[in-house]
Amino acid sequence: MAEPDKERGFIPILVVVALLICVGTPAYVAYRNWADPRTKAGMTEAATAYLDAWRDADYAAAYRWVCAEEQRKHPQDEWARYHASPDIESYRIVDVVIEDRSEAPTGYYVEADLTDAAGKVHLWHFELYDESDGWRICYETAVSRPS
Repeated sequence: MAEPDKERGFIPILVVVALLICVGTPAYVAYRNWADPRTKAGMTEAATAYLDAWRDADYAAAYRWVCAEEQRKHPQDEWARYHASPDIESYRIVDVVIEDRSEAPTGYYVEADLTDAAGKVHLWHFELYDESDGWRICYETAVSRPS
């Protein structure tokens, strides 16, 4: 008689799993479709403010858009010396990405083409973190354009 009791416990578990899959997945997709555009708008706003200040050589304003972790590692005067080059004439945001990584935290980044004073275009990658007071630039690097 122990056999039927085991089978009876299996069916409710199977129903719960099926409900989670059938309801949870569409709910997650709906949430992402609602949240991602708002997140990307905040990321774009932060990157634009940062790049505007950097282009205008207003390093104090650009530094305010740098995340707290980077500000702890690099004092403002050191950070400003590093960012004096390249001399940015203009920029264009190329992509705003929210990347779901399977075994790591979600990645948030912006890629932008920076045009220097000589007219050369450089692709830069800016990693963003959502801090308590909004999106901040926490890591940046020039990247090679794929061939």
